[in-house]
Amino acid sequence: MTVLMIIFSVLMIICGVDCMVTPVETFSSLGWIAGCAAIVAGVSAVFRYAAGRTGRTVWELVGGIAGILFGGFVIVNVFAQFATNMVIAYAAAIWLVIYGVTGVDEALKLRRINRELPDDLRTAGWLVVMILGISTAVTGVICVFQPVLTMLSVGLLIGISILISGIKTLILSIQIIRAK
Repeated sequence: MTVLMIIFSVLMIICGVDCMVTPVETFSSLGWIAGCAAIVAGVSAVFRYAAGRTGRTVWELVGGIAGILFGGFVIVNVFAQFATNMVIAYAAAIWLVIYGVTGVDEALKLRRINRELPDDLRTAGWLVVMILGISTAVTGVICVFQPVLTMLSVGLLIGISILISGIKTLILSIQIIRAK
C-alpha cells in the first residue's frame, strides 16, 4: 500500500510540475474535466434510479440523462469547452471580488471591536485583514478585465496545489515506512 502511495505521490509531483509549466493547457482542459464529471454524475444518477430505491423520482432519471448529454456535448464540442473554461474563469474572478469585499467588511467589524478594547489589548490585525480584503477584491477585478491572466493563474494554482499534495503524500508515505 505504501509503495502505491509513493508511486501516486511521485505522479502527482510530476503532474503538478507539468501543470505549472503549462498553465494555459491546464486551464484549457477544465472544460473537458467538467464534461467528464457531468457524465459520471449523470451515469451515477441513472444507476441510482435504476436500482429502484424508494423515494426515487423520474426527475432523477431526467437529470442523469441531461448530465450525460451535457457532459458529452462539452467533451466533443471545442466551443463548449472554451465557454466552460471562460465561465470558470469569470466565476473565479467574481468570487474573488465578493470574497475581498467580505474581507473588507470583516476588517471594519474588527476595527470597531478593537476600538472598544483597552489600549493594551488593541492590535492592528484589522488593518492586515483590510489590506488582504482589498488585495483580493482588486485581484478579482483585474481577473475580470484580464481573462488571459486568469487563465494563467488558475492553471498555475492548480499545478501548485497538485504539487503540494504530492509532496505531502510522499512525506506521509515515508513516515509510514519508517514507522513500520
